[in-house]
This record gives sequence, C-alpha cells and structure tokens, in this order.
Amino acid sequence: MPERTLVALHGNFASSAWWADLLADPPTGWRVLAPDLPGFAGTPHDGEVSIAAYADWLGQWLDEQGVTRPALLGHSLGGAVALEFVARDPGRVSGLILAASAPLSGLITPEENYPVLELLRGNQGLREMSLGALFPSARPANFSRLVEDAGRMSDTHYSGNARALAGWGVDAARLAGVPVLVMSGALDTLITPDMVQAQAELLGTRATVLEGRGHGFPQEDPVAFRALLAEFLATLP
Repeated sequence: MPERTLVALHGNFASSAWWADLLADPPTGWRVLAPDLPGFAGTPHDGEVSIAAYADWLGQWLDEQGVTRPALLGHSLGGAVALEFVARDPGRVSGLILAASAPLSGLITPEENYPVLELLRGNQGLREMSLGALFPSARPANFSRLVEDAGRMSDTHYSGNARALAGWGVDAARLAGVPVLVMSGALDTLITPDMVQAQAELLGTRATVLEGRGHGFPQEDPVAFRALLAEFLATLP
C-alpha cells in the first residue's frame, strides 16, 4: 500500500522545525510534509496577513506538491489555517488533527499585549523567555533553532498574526462529517484545556488532554503525541 500524506502546519512565532521529531519518525504508512507558512522563518511574504490568505497559500502549495486528500495537522495558529482550509472544501482532506488549535471563534489578544509582541521582533532574550514558557515540562532539543526562527518572521507578522486571529472565525457546521482529533496540554495557558474542550464539543467529539504538558505538548512529549496521532490516522478511510 502506498504511503499516505500528513501535512503539519506550525503556529505563530514558529516554523517547520517544530515538527522535527515527527518528520524524523513519522507514523507507519505515512509521510509527513511540514511547510513554513509565508512570512515565517525567513520565507517571503508580501500579501495580506490573514488566516484566509494562509489557507489560500496552503491550497496552492498542496497543488504544487501534488498532494491530494492529506490528513491535515494544525498547531495553534496552524490549527486556524487548517480549520479555514477544511471548512471551505471538506472533501480536500481525509482527516483533521487540531493540536492546541486557536478556537473556532478566533483568539483575542488584549491591546496591552501588542507592544510586547513588537518587542519580540528584536529582543532574543524575550523571545527565548516567551517560547520557553510554552514547554513547561521540557524544552525540545532544537529549542535554540525555534528561538532563531521566531525572530525571522516578517515584520508584518508580530502584531499582524494576532490581529488576524482576532478577526477570524469559522462555523463548526462547515466541518460536519470530517474525522477530527482534538488535543491539548493540561498546562497550556495560551489555548487552555477549557477552550479546547469547548472546541471539541462544537466539532462533535471529545478532547484528549495530555497531563503535565503545555502549549508545545507535541514537542514536549513527541512519543505520546505520535502514538495518539498514529491511533487516529489508522481510523481514517
């Protein structure tokens, strides 16, 4: 049987490097592709900063790669991109995995936090502290690479992505019939377990919460994450 394709989308202040463990050890029978979204990790970007624009780009990228009906995995902001993409045409994917995904109604960043987002652009120490807080149980081995990539976003993205998430939302009814796995970390303070549980209920499923892990649970505990992922992927038609 030929390999099937899992496409993994990173979150804000992130890059394909967040999926290093998954790329190195994909689930049996699956290949993993993990693009850098436009304007992240030094990739070019000169268009609109919005979830819709990222979903547009994803569709074009999948066509260029010749990928049809992948399973789509989205973490944090990448979850919003995945939700937007699938809601437009559910038949384009075989399944959806949401890992600490932005809520279906969007994610509001308080106005007083925007100056801090802009400071992250030029302050490596602040980036290291902010990203470190996402991994309360253990920083991944490539943490220094993640910090470096976070500082290589387009200038438009530091506040722009927060504005994009605040102005975005999707109707859960548009995803009816799509197999979905919803996961979170119990120690996540950015996308809290309560937010993820509510998201799962809207999608007609239950959330799996990893105890002792935070927002970066796929990187904190790649073995447990991959096991849950493989179990779900094995159920897809």
